[in-house]
Amino acid sequence: MIHIATAQDITALLSIENASFAGDRISRRSFRHLLGHGNTLTLLDARVGAPRGYLMLLFRANSSVARLYTIATHPDFLGRGVAAALLRRAELAARERGCDRLRLEIRHDNQASLGLFHSRDYRIFGQYADYYEDGMHAHRLEKPLAGAR
Repeated sequence: MIHIATAQDITALLSIENASFAGDRISRRSFRHLLGHGNTLTLLDARVGAPRGYLMLLFRANSSVARLYTIATHPDFLGRGVAAALLRRAELAARERGCDRLRLEIRHDNQASLGLFHSRDYRIFGQYADYYEDGMHAHRLEKPLAGAR
């Protein structure tokens, strides 16, 4: 079940974050701040108490572009459509907020995620050099959102 995450979900979000990433992790303090921020939407997929994945969108005032800040699937649930379901809900939420594009950054070496985003019609439009903590470059991706209000 996908729902909007609240401060009560921080432990679940941290469990996904820490199991999914070796570096560049979001801290408890950062989750607390981001969850309390009015221009952030965090979606959590948790079934029968098992946190499966989450996605965080950032919105800016007077901007028609939403930013997918982070997405993670717990390793125990990879390949089960968790990320795809979260992404579909995020695109709908961004359209409902009047956004006409969704952008994100992704590691050059993350082929599984690149495959997901390409299958959902995201296109690379730029790069960031040395973007990640370990020096890895990032692709910048964007998707136009049809039907935005």
